[in-house]
Amino acid sequence: MTDKKVTLDGNDVLHFPTGDIPLETLRVLLNTLPFEVDFVDATDHFKWFTDDGNRIFSRTQKQVGEEVLECHPKQASDKVEQILKEFHAGTRDQFEFWLPLKGKMVYISYFAIRDEDGKYLGCFEFTGDIAHLQSIKGTKILENSRDITVDKK
Repeated sequence: MTDKKVTLDGNDVLHFPTGDIPLETLRVLLNTLPFEVDFVDATDHFKWFTDDGNRIFSRTQKQVGEEVLECHPKQASDKVEQILKEFHAGTRDQFEFWLPLKGKMVYISYFAIRDEDGKYLGCFEFTGDIAHLQSIKGTKILENSRDITVDKK
């Protein structure tokens, strides 16, 4: 697959070079991820977020379109501005940090999004509770179906 163009057909199916996925399936997939994702465009406006109903940092539809600094606490403004400045300048493509917050161990990572020519298209914030990952020890492999646990809500 050399064609890197993404298309949307009349049945609301996105066609990527790596495969096809219906838009609704993609929406559900993104909201099923065990972390939250926020997208900020190249003009530093908050444009999109995942919402599984259990976010660490709450987001609302009303915030969509706002400058990203409006979505963060005032005490974080300097840090967010520095991240965006370095992303725009092309001097960094990722920032990551973690801290205890709201009874969780929260991992936050910002990633610059660039096209194939290096043009800055925006960034996304990836946030999740990593406490359960920090407690993993040893090895667990799937030997049979009894090794698979299902979380029933």
